[in-house]
Amino acid sequence: MKKRAIIIGFGGMGKRHYLALKKMNINVIAICDNKINKFKKNNLPKDILFHKNYKKTIKLNADLLCVASNTKSRFKIIRDFILNSNIKKIITEKPLSTSLYNSRALMKLAKKFKVRFIINTHRTFSPNFMNVKKIFKKYNEKPTSIFINSPSAGLGNMGSTFFDLGSFFFNTKAKSVISWIDKKNTPNPRGKEFIDPGGYGIINYKGKKKLFFDLSEDTSLPYIITIKSKSLEFVIDEINNKFQLKRRPKKMANKPLYYYLYKPDHIKIKLKHKFDVANMTVFSIKEFFKKRFSYKNLNNSHEVMECIFACHISSKTKKIVTLPINNKYSKLNLNFA
Repeated sequence: MKKRAIIIGFGGMGKRHYLALKKMNINVIAICDNKINKFKKNNLPKDILFHKNYKKTIKLNADLLCVASNTKSRFKIIRDFILNSNIKKIITEKPLSTSLYNSRALMKLAKKFKVRFIINTHRTFSPNFMNVKKIFKKYNEKPTSIFINSPSAGLGNMGSTFFDLGSFFFNTKAKSVISWIDKKNTPNPRGKEFIDPGGYGIINYKGKKKLFFDLSEDTSLPYIITIKSKSLEFVIDEINNKFQLKRRPKKMANKPLYYYLYKPDHIKIKLKHKFDVANMTVFSIKEFFKKRFSYKNLNNSHEVMECIFACHISSKTKKIVTLPINNKYSKLNLNFA
């Protein structure tokens, strides 16, 4: 019998969830969106139930819930489904919540009611990024720094997209953040009600590892992710499907690290898949159906939330913010899209 799913929120990411479920041969039985009338005209199966109010879908018999509505709405939706539905598999978009208080509450609820809960940070499930990790291991190298340069659609949006790469590659926790927030008051592309400025800074990890990020509002070029160790450097232009590996030549192996006047070896990397967010969402959904399930993704996503809030606190206080964040900031609310 086909597995059944419900989608809440049918904007850009909701449609990608629909395509991902279709690729997995999972039957979408209901779609909920407060602008649902215009979606009925799409070429969607006629047996799908359409609702404006998500509460009308809570008692439906389904295996999986996909939540792709805006961040503020997601807390109540996910909480209501955990408490009142029989669905035990929930995937949500990022960021996890608009406050650390609500983020912790969702973590506790998911674990208490044994719900398999995943935040769609698809890179950490991507065969391409897993392969990068394997290559570092193959050369007996450990990443020491990550550089992320990206046009900004907000620190909440872009930070939740990239910051989880720190714990993924460093295998350790973030310990402090320093950041500077843009003051341009650029209108949010998702709506004037959302406040999510860009910014830049550094996330420090245990073991002197660091993630440098520039998600400022002053560039339009596709994002580049650079991951470096002592003798390796990956330069990733993910959108254009280019993963380039540079390696210090073997003849330089015994030279001090400040010897840098040489031409690195360039090693071609064969991709496991092309950039396609719907297809990459499939990798996230597949995690639900593995025999053993881990809450590592959920825990890491909460740490990412701490890093995002630390960026705002650091910029306001003009200080380095130590993690975990002081409880006095737990109810600080940022209305991410």
